[in-house]
Amino acid sequence: MKLEVRNLSFSFGETKVLKDITFEVCEGESIGLMGPNGSGKTTLLRCLTRYLPAEAKALLVDMKPLHTMTDRELARTFAVVPQSTATDFPFTAYDVVMMGRIPHMSGRMGGESRKDEEMVRSAFERTGSWHLAARHFSELSGGERQRVIIARALAQEPKALLLDEPTVYLDISGQFEMMDLIRRLNKEEGITIIAVLHDINMAARYSDRIALLSEGRLEAIGPPEEVLTQETIQSVYGINVAVRRDPFSHAVYVMPSVRRAVASRHGTRVHILCGGGTGGPVMKVLAEQGYAVSAGVVNILDSDYENANDLRVPVVAEVPFSQISQESHAENMRMIDECAAVIVSPFPVGPGNFRNLEAAKEALARGMRVLAIRPTNSPEIDFVGGKANALIKELISHGAIEVKNADEIIHHLSPVRV
Repeated sequence: MKLEVRNLSFSFGETKVLKDITFEVCEGESIGLMGPNGSGKTTLLRCLTRYLPAEAKALLVDMKPLHTMTDRELARTFAVVPQSTATDFPFTAYDVVMMGRIPHMSGRMGGESRKDEEMVRSAFERTGSWHLAARHFSELSGGERQRVIIARALAQEPKALLLDEPTVYLDISGQFEMMDLIRRLNKEEGITIIAVLHDINMAARYSDRIALLSEGRLEAIGPPEEVLTQETIQSVYGINVAVRRDPFSHAVYVMPSVRRAVASRHGTRVHILCGGGTGGPVMKVLAEQGYAVSAGVVNILDSDYENANDLRVPVVAEVPFSQISQESHAENMRMIDECAAVIVSPFPVGPGNFRNLEAAKEALARGMRVLAIRPTNSPEIDFVGGKANALIKELISHGAIEVKNADEIIHHLSPVRV
């Protein structure tokens, strides 16, 4: 199946929602439709299903205009997984999935054939939901309902699945389970996927190409690494981000970028090298004392990343479970250069974040004031074969000030002005 969208426009009254959209989808592709709220994603999806009437010859399937296809042909081409799956009707999950066989039943009152039953059972099994068949659909959880609706779509034997935010209402584990299922159907069974997605990182991980809409126009389309750039995201979403590579999936990974530091009450700015929650209490005390605080580099699953966000502290973030990249290190040093002092918290040091200690060494070499907090209970923080402890000792021997707590930090910072 080849889908062609040619100069597709659509309006609700005087409001033009889609503006000259043009792109193609090849058989077996996985396309993520993305864009801010109101950009036209769901409207485009509804035009593909003829729920909304598109202009003649604006949509073609294998060179055949969509508007000339019979309802049965359309149902055998596209199956829809809507955003909302709630129903008040007393259907069992089996009833719901059997509805997907209607385009294949003969005659207006065609009954269920043996093949229909086999296809329904197969659809349940492919989505891992056969155990739900006898349960009432209204009693299922959001994730269970979504699996059943996808099973119904598969029972149609479509060439393509059209999904409108398939992970909405699901928790994080449910989101990954759902997207893994969709990818398996795409890669192992060759079913074409066109999905409206809001999560940028989910889209990057699971889509062959991303079609990015903005104010009804197709802003960009292509592989995630070509579409999800800092410049494009800034232009479309209006936010600053850092774009990295996920160390496991190798997909691009988008993170909120550094915010500008809030001005201090007395002109002193301090940068904290931290991790594992060791920086949170220091950030809080310094912020309460009127210092402008920044932090880095921490990965976005680290508790100090959460601490920084809670306190509205600018932070240099990194992809989870990866080493500090050159880009993050450069941003860390840029923030350090803007500060009057650098604080090294007693964070656990491994291969991934050892570069933070190197940043402290570099700051000291530039003549900056560096304060190193040495824990009073001496917990194990060196997970790089003694290199961390050796570097901390080197910092202190070359002029870094050893402190025990936030009160001592404030005492040493008091004369500092920038």
